[in-house]
Amino acid sequence: MRKEQRRLARQKASREGLPAILIVCEGRETEPNYIDGLRDHLRVNVAAVHIERGDSVTDPVGLVRKAQRLFKGDRDYDRVYVICDGDSKHLAAARALVARPLRNSAGAITTVQLIANVPSIEYWLLLHFEYSARPFRTADEVQQVLRAHLPDYQKNDREVFRKAATGLERACQRVEQLKADLRASGAAAPDTDMHLLVEQFRHMRRS
Repeated sequence: MRKEQRRLARQKASREGLPAILIVCEGRETEPNYIDGLRDHLRVNVAAVHIERGDSVTDPVGLVRKAQRLFKGDRDYDRVYVICDGDSKHLAAARALVARPLRNSAGAITTVQLIANVPSIEYWLLLHFEYSARPFRTADEVQQVLRAHLPDYQKNDREVFRKAATGLERACQRVEQLKADLRASGAAAPDTDMHLLVEQFRHMRRS
């Protein structure tokens, strides 16, 4: 019943010219809470965005496979995203897997787009407050620095986006600087692709 309700809501959003998006998240709380806040902040139709938690699946390859499996069971989506943490080895295998094309119910071809955070989603949150190319090895290391700006930060905080929202534009700008610094240095970390999801939501903003 719930699946059918989501399908009808997506069809209504589609008639309004909005793509339907499936997002599979590694995290059970931080990523979904942030995305919910981002979606509301950018005034994106709730029906156009469906978020699935990874639950017991936490590795990038497993998350991509889960996203592909969900898509096969419901092909009404126009775009599919996987948001995950990971190191270069696991992310390389996941990026090879996302190259497989998917055909939705309208006959359009899409693929899973990987939104990677290295070492964790907290690095993207940190960019809302400051720029750092420090080679963080673990999520705990990033969280220690992040708590200088968000002393009460917890992974289950439903208000996480609201607390970081004023730095959203700066975070996107800092990603551009980061990518340039990574190319110049040849380093692989830290890194984040969350700005791509922000761009997608901006294209879906209600007038």
